[in-house]
Amino acid sequence: MNSNFPHQEPNWKLFSWLAGIGIIIYLLIQIVPSTAESFFDTNSEPVISKSKAEDTAAAFVRKQFHVTPISLHAVHQSDSLLYGYLEKNKLTKSYENLYDKQFPTDTFQVTAKMPDRSEIFIYVHMQKATVVAWNRLNGDHVTPAKGTELTDTALKFAISKGFEKSNLKVSRMSEDTGQLWYTAGKVIGNAKLTIGIRAEKQPNGSILIAAYKPTFKVPSDYTVYVDKQKRLANYLSTLGSLFLSFVLFILAIIYASLYRKHTSFLRGIALTLLFMGMYLVNDFNMKDGLAAGYGEMLHVDTMAYAAVIVTCLVTVIMALSVYFSLVGGDGLWRALGRNLWPRFGQPGYGEHVWRSMWLGYLAAFMLLGLQTIIFIILMNMNGAWSTTDVTQSPYNLAAPWLFPLLAWCAAISEEAVFRLFGIGIMKRWFKNSFVASLIPTIIWALGHVTYPIFPSTTRLLELTILGLIFSFLFLRFGFITVLFAHAVFDSLMMAISLMFMGSVGNVLIGLVYIVLPIPIAWLIRNFDKKKRANPMVPPSMLQ
Repeated sequence: MNSNFPHQEPNWKLFSWLAGIGIIIYLLIQIVPSTAESFFDTNSEPVISKSKAEDTAAAFVRKQFHVTPISLHAVHQSDSLLYGYLEKNKLTKSYENLYDKQFPTDTFQVTAKMPDRSEIFIYVHMQKATVVAWNRLNGDHVTPAKGTELTDTALKFAISKGFEKSNLKVSRMSEDTGQLWYTAGKVIGNAKLTIGIRAEKQPNGSILIAAYKPTFKVPSDYTVYVDKQKRLANYLSTLGSLFLSFVLFILAIIYASLYRKHTSFLRGIALTLLFMGMYLVNDFNMKDGLAAGYGEMLHVDTMAYAAVIVTCLVTVIMALSVYFSLVGGDGLWRALGRNLWPRFGQPGYGEHVWRSMWLGYLAAFMLLGLQTIIFIILMNMNGAWSTTDVTQSPYNLAAPWLFPLLAWCAAISEEAVFRLFGIGIMKRWFKNSFVASLIPTIIWALGHVTYPIFPSTTRLLELTILGLIFSFLFLRFGFITVLFAHAVFDSLMMAISLMFMGSVGNVLIGLVYIVLPIPIAWLIRNFDKKKRANPMVPPSMLQ
């Protein structure tokens, strides 16, 4: 191997054993149980299509409201608060057996736009295609039902939904809106079922049920705790990650200019454009996730499009940060006498990429196993648990098969900013490799604390450990190795998420993403060989 390249002679046997152990731990603990449960559970049903949910909602609207919707659109919705409570208290399976048929935590929320400019939110069971709740907003000339008309109609309706009269207790009532709430005597842990019903009086004198929302209300102390954790996560993310990442961006611009004689401003253009292109695709791909995050709001599609535009602008800024980090980081390391990011055209470049890819796979498999062990330890030490996030749901992607591309976006951007440049500048300032690795690693980890895992510091601890290992891989084996390791690590998890959505197509596409780094490295190696055999330009001109 060319001496100008990072050292790539690990103990392949040891790495292979650790990788094998890591992937076995990951599969046995995180993947096999879910797969086996779906395979052996005779009650398991496939998720219906969004079009099926929309058809179900349209039929319901015509029957319940006697009007045909102008348009319908389905998104995946989830009661994140309840799901997290069930996970924390290990009640998820019990809830599924007792209540999922009538009160699922996850549904397709179908928005029906009506001729009178109202919007009806219909919640459809994701497996059974049954309507489990609904709510109409902004109806014209609405007359709320009051007094005995409201109480008698609501009680009769609740009984028709299978609730025992003796268990129904009015907990709250608002005659101004024609709405009342019952407790229904059903509990899971300390969460109690509350039924919200809103009744409207029609011009012909009949009473219409405009809203029916059964919800298990979690204990107030749990709600308060989650709110505090979210505020802490937002604080840590804003000050600890966003602000300091912006500081790194400014420093990258400065150091790219200061060390321009050690590098080239042509470096990083291809990776930056690749990152920006894939991320912009992801921004539009996740519009439904943004819409679902707003919940029941009028004209939510307009708000979601506005959010996509803002996200795209942020993506462009991120791309600039990636570009200057690549240029500035390369210049810093070369000024320090290390070539951690070899250039295309250098002798042996293709073989370096090929070996980096395989080393990346081994490292990723090791890290997947280690991450699993860390989660188990944290679950036992501080009772860590996770919940749902509809903004990240594969069911809310316009093209789910594009989802794993985000793995490459994360790999390119995070390794450029926090490893290539972040460690480089800290090494320049502090000399000590551990300190140089720890500071950008913590900044990187703080950027993940808003994920729906509690306590909010769980991901900070987990990713600080994993980030230090990524840093070791970078310092020992170079930027390309850690880029592949990060891409494989994220791709495997995202591809499996895609495969769990079902269908042969999703499974095949998921497998393609898992093996994608191999043909990418093979093409680069062979293109490098052809370039060397038939040089078109002097190697010194290749950046």
